[in-house]
Amino acid sequence: MFPRIPQHSYVLASHWYNFNKIKVNQTVLIKHPQYGLLIKNVAVVDKNNLIWCKGENSSSITVEKLGPVSKQQIIGKVLKIFIKPN
Repeated sequence: MFPRIPQHSYVLASHWYNFNKIKVNQTVLIKHPQYGLLIKNVAVVDKNNLIWCKGENSSSITVEKLGPVSKQQIIGKVLKIFIKPN
């Protein structure tokens, strides 16, 4: 999610968010089975309620490579970004 979330930054994510509807363009924290913990933007919620996510950086994992994730894989919605001072 660089440059919006620089390396060594902290994020505040709410797991209570999992009880609400996931919407396109929301930033979420994902526990992906292959890539581990990721912060991505929701691109599409398909008709099977699978969530397709994308990054903001051109070197980010592609939507197709990342594949869909289930709502259970979403840890929470990113509420706040804390950037480490230089």
